[in-house]
Formats: sequence, C-alpha cells, structure tokens
Amino acid sequence: MRGRLQPYLGTIRIASAASTLFLLSIGGLYLYTNHHLDTKYPEHPDIKDKETRKLLRGAALREHIAPDPRIAYMFLQRALELIYKQGDLSEDSEAVQEIIARLAGAAAQFGEQKTSMLYSAWSKVVDADGQIQGVGNSDHWRKQQVCRLADTLGPLQIENGDYQGAITTYGTALRALKDLDLEEPKQANYIISLGEAFALSGDLQSAYTLLMSVLIDLNKRPQTQQVDRWTCLDSIVMLDIAQVEQQRGHLQQSRKWAESGLQVTSQHKTVGACDNCHAHLL
Repeated sequence: MRGRLQPYLGTIRIASAASTLFLLSIGGLYLYTNHHLDTKYPEHPDIKDKETRKLLRGAALREHIAPDPRIAYMFLQRALELIYKQGDLSEDSEAVQEIIARLAGAAAQFGEQKTSMLYSAWSKVVDADGQIQGVGNSDHWRKQQVCRLADTLGPLQIENGDYQGAITTYGTALRALKDLDLEEPKQANYIISLGEAFALSGDLQSAYTLLMSVLIDLNKRPQTQQVDRWTCLDSIVMLDIAQVEQQRGHLQQSRKWAESGLQVTSQHKTVGACDNCHAHLL
C-alpha cells in the first residue's frame, strides 16, 4: 500500500502542513479579534454571565469589525432578554442602558427609529434643562452615555425636523465630550452637526460662527498626508459654510468656500469619503 501511495506522500504532507497552517491562522485571527474587541470595545464589568458576554461580543463584531446592523440588533436584543430573565441588573443600570443605546443605534442603521427608547434613555442622564444628571451612576459614565445616545438621537431629530431638539442634543453632547477631554474628530463632528442644526432652524449667524470656529481649530492641526479620521473634515465644514453663505445671499463667498473645499478633496482622490465630498461640492 505504501508503495502505491509513495508518489502522493509528498503532496499529502504539503496538504497536511497547509491545513495545519490554515487552522493556526484561523485560530490566531480569532484570538486577535477577541483581544481587539476586549481592548477597544470592552463590555461593562457588571455583566458576568458568559452567554450574555458572548452575545455582546458578537454584537460588537457586527457593529465595528464586520458591520451588519440587523445581526448586531439581534445579538443585543437577545442579550437584553437574558439580562431581564436573570434579573441581576435593573433597567436603570449602566450596563443595561449602554445596551439600549447600542440597540437603538443598530436599529437606526437599518431604518427603524427607536425614538421612545432613545428619549427614555436620554432622560436618565439629561434633565429637562439639558443638564447632565442622574442618580446612582458615575459622572464619567453619564457623559459617555450622553455621547452614545447623541450619535443616534441627533441625526433622527434632524431627519424628523426637530432642529431645536437637535441643537440641545448636540450642545449637550459637545459639553460632555469636552469634559471627557478627548481630542478626536467626534468633537469637531458635534460642532459641525450643531452648526448644521442651527442652519436648518434658520439661525444662520450662529451656524456660520460655529462652523468658522471649528474650521479655525482644524487648520491649527499639523498638516499630514496620512489618511485618518480627520481627513477631509475641513472640506465638510467648507461645504457647510458655502451652503450657509448661499442661504444668506452671499453668493460670491459661497462660491469661494465651495472651491476651497474642492481643493481639499482633490488631495485624496483614492479615499471614498473624499470622493463623496468632491461630488457634493461639484
């Protein structure tokens, strides 16, 4: 038998080695992915149940690594069902409120508005005057939760024409993010969104002032050819300023800002987001 198999033994060994390497690489990828999720998107420490944590990790995978909001929604919904069934955490707990924010965010991505859920969660961390508050939760967590909710609530308010509500939402989130002392594009994005909400509400002067302030801050950043989350953010602001100037009747200024934004997007022609901005500016 060995004699008859002899011509194929080399191929069998190669195939066996290749299969082993493939399995090792899959195992390594699995470990790396889990480590990445645990490091960058950790679950709340109050969630102890292994099955619930597994569901939440699956949701995080579908939120950040291989995005599929419908599947993420199902994972999150099942995790909430398990938590309620076990009865270890109340609905007002940090862990549950984080999941609710994520659930509403996933739903919004496939076109389903969970506005009542969002407003209920918002009221647990922000009072009627727009001040961050809450009982039983840490101040740091409340500010993080405000930002989590604003990322979904703000766009829905804009979509539904509730511009004053969006102004309150983005203004509160901006204060929260500044208190958290995080220098990232999200802070600039909140100012841009706030400016857009002011413009849509008809307060063009406030919109112009906000957008100009964020553009000045963006221009202070070191210039780099590296493509990152800051790339072309200034062109988005220029597009918004151009639209505001157009509404104010300043057509020459509007054209100037649009042309300036066009120059920025032309620097990164291989970046999809820049291509989209380029198309809007044209």
